[in-house]
Amino acid sequence: MRLRNVKTLIHGQSTLDGNGVPLVRILPGEGMRGTEAFKLMDPFLLLDHFGPMVLNPGTDVGFPPHPHRGFQTLTYLIQGAFRHRDSTGGSGLLQPGGAQLMNAGSGIVHEEMPVPEHLETGGPIEGVQLWINLPKSEKGSKPGYTDLHPEMMPWQSFEGGRLRALAGDWLGRRGPAETPAHIAYAHVEMEAGGTFEHAVPEGWCAAIVVLNGEAEVGDQVVGQNDLALLGDEGGGLRINSAKGSSFLVLAGLPLKEPIAHYGPFVMNTPEEIQQAIEDYQSGKMGVLD
Repeated sequence: MRLRNVKTLIHGQSTLDGNGVPLVRILPGEGMRGTEAFKLMDPFLLLDHFGPMVLNPGTDVGFPPHPHRGFQTLTYLIQGAFRHRDSTGGSGLLQPGGAQLMNAGSGIVHEEMPVPEHLETGGPIEGVQLWINLPKSEKGSKPGYTDLHPEMMPWQSFEGGRLRALAGDWLGRRGPAETPAHIAYAHVEMEAGGTFEHAVPEGWCAAIVVLNGEAEVGDQVVGQNDLALLGDEGGGLRINSAKGSSFLVLAGLPLKEPIAHYGPFVMNTPEEIQQAIEDYQSGKMGVLD
């Protein structure tokens, strides 16, 4: 099987989001701007790595109410806890090893904030939020969210490491996140000297994102909060880690549709973006008390 090599290495950029949450925006990465950046990893739009950090007692940093339209968010928590509320009446608790798949669809307002226990005692928190584009035919779909509990995504051991499947097929197990876009998404933790190999469907984009440590793809070293976009040719990937690492593997079938983007809205045309702004301002996406 011919292996894919690194085509582009993207460095994450440190920033603040929400009400002061420090994070690294890995996609779009350092120096990347505009809708062209959103097309680079089609159908994936954005990837944020927040933490690892320790919240002090009384800290209320999080993501207060804000709108989305035209895509899905998949929030995966590695440690800590967040509570979710949205304008459809949905609510839930995001736990370590669990995730939440939210369909913004025609429009939603939601928040993700620390749980009351964290406000009282503080504690560690780390997670990843991924934006997945919706095809044009689904951008007007009904909004809502689905809890993906930790027991739905158990660790699977392989020689030299372990893997958690969030979406798509990995090591004989299918991840629970089902999306209109065809994707595969896994979290891999590898011991020093370990190797991970997996097939990639023809025509799909593929990348690895290192959360901690460093990994090697061919002769390219991928460091912490770097995204290695792999080339289009080849049916598989091989990742080595001389010192051990924690990384994400992403693959997806490109939608190849026009992208118009403004803040929390991702549509196909500028006119649809303007309509999204008007609908949010007039309360058509709902409100959170």
